[in-house]
Amino acid sequence: MRETLSSARLAERADEIREAALARTYGNMRVATRKPATAAATPGLARPLAGMVQAERLRLALAFQCDVREWTTDVAAWTTEVFADSIRTVTGLSGLVLIAVSSDPATA
Repeated sequence: MRETLSSARLAERADEIREAALARTYGNMRVATRKPATAAATPGLARPLAGMVQAERLRLALAFQCDVREWTTDVAAWTTEVFADSIRTVTGLSGLVLIAVSSDPATA
C-alpha cells in the first residue's frame, strides 16, 4: 500500500515536523505548533487559492507560528522550503505539498 499525505497522520507528527524544521533553521527562527485555523477565523486565508480545482479536496492539517527578525519574500520562500523538506523527511513521502505562508498584519 502506498502511503499518501492524508494517510501519513500529519497532525500526530506535528512535533516531529516542528523539530525537523527547527533543526533546518540553525536558530534563525522560533517555531510553535498551533491548531489549524479555519478560513472564517483567518480573513487572509479566506481568499480562493489560485488553481482552486487542484486544491478543492485539500484541508488544513498543520499550522505553525514562525517568528523571525524580519519578514520578506525571501524569508517566506525559505520558510516554505524548510517545512516542505521537514514534512518529507518525517513522513518519508516525496509527493506535492501545499503550504500557505503569510504574515500577521498585527505584527507586521
